[in-house]
Amino acid sequence: MESLNIQQLGRLSIVLLSFICIYFIVFFMWHFLFPFIVAITFSWLIQPLIRILHTTFKVPKSVAVITILIISVGSLVTFFAAAVTKVITFIQDLSNQDFSGYVHTINVFHNQFISWIDFALTYVKDWIGTFNPSFNSSLYSYLEEIKQRLVQFGIEQLHAILQMVSGLLTNLPSMLIAGGFILISTFFISKDWDQIQSIFHDYFSSRLRSPIKTIATNFKATLKQLLKAQLILMTITMVIVFIGMLIVKHPHPFLITLLAGIIDFIPYIGTGVIFLPWITYAFFTDQFGMTIQLSCIYMTVVVCRQLFEPKVLASHFGIHPLLLLMGLFIGFQIWGGVAIIITPIIIAFFKAMHSSGVPSQLWEYILGK
Repeated sequence: MESLNIQQLGRLSIVLLSFICIYFIVFFMWHFLFPFIVAITFSWLIQPLIRILHTTFKVPKSVAVITILIISVGSLVTFFAAAVTKVITFIQDLSNQDFSGYVHTINVFHNQFISWIDFALTYVKDWIGTFNPSFNSSLYSYLEEIKQRLVQFGIEQLHAILQMVSGLLTNLPSMLIAGGFILISTFFISKDWDQIQSIFHDYFSSRLRSPIKTIATNFKATLKQLLKAQLILMTITMVIVFIGMLIVKHPHPFLITLLAGIIDFIPYIGTGVIFLPWITYAFFTDQFGMTIQLSCIYMTVVVCRQLFEPKVLASHFGIHPLLLLMGLFIGFQIWGGVAIIITPIIIAFFKAMHSSGVPSQLWEYILGK
């Protein structure tokens, strides 16, 4: 019994060391060869589209690959260019060289809040009598200090965003070089995908090849289901927002709807990023009708998301939203903001491994069965 336990411990150590080695190998490869890893992943994802053009429509393989790359890259570049332009325009509107736009917005909020405080103090004074004069002075001084801190904090954040954008523009040449390597590598990998598969088939035994293919197939299916679930939820959100914008007669309903859909498509990022600041601004600027209308639209979106999201994710992705939220929190502790993109992919990979039966096979190996 003791020797058997020692053997099990040895096999467990082999498995753990293998995972550690794989982790460092992947980290090393990503650090030095990330354009080619991205190219392999992108080629793997677009193979069904290339196969449709090549097999169904009899398009030459090279032409099919170039067509899919042009469509994909064109869409991505257009989206990111539009997003960066909007962000820069928004920051410029707030900054106006000396951040007067942001300071004016904070002053509007502050003055409105002060008027409410004055009304409340007048009402309380009429009810209980006079106040100690030092109380009013201390209260207004405290509110003024909060305003100054908000102004300073906002200016620092705007400076940080501007520096980040300028840093991206500074790194643009290296990003373009990496993008060029990715595009060229994607073209050659996609064009010779069948040959690469045959090399994989020749150099790896069927015992090792079978679980890898199973994991890859399950991983791809899981990503498709996650994408389908997000598209369904995004469509529901866009329909509600568009109807709401038509009801409130907003001058740009399509733009707001599209922006809400894009933000809602990002995992764990909801339309509150748009509506909560908008509702707050409308409230503090005495647009109470708009405040009520926007609040109703936002509440409708939130309620519908809460009703449909568990069912959609459970039926398409097969993972409870609470597990996704836990995974996001852990990812934030490790990778920061990039976890929004990385975490769903990692969870999908582990789900694919579980579906393929690899954990149970490893456990049986450790036990010696």
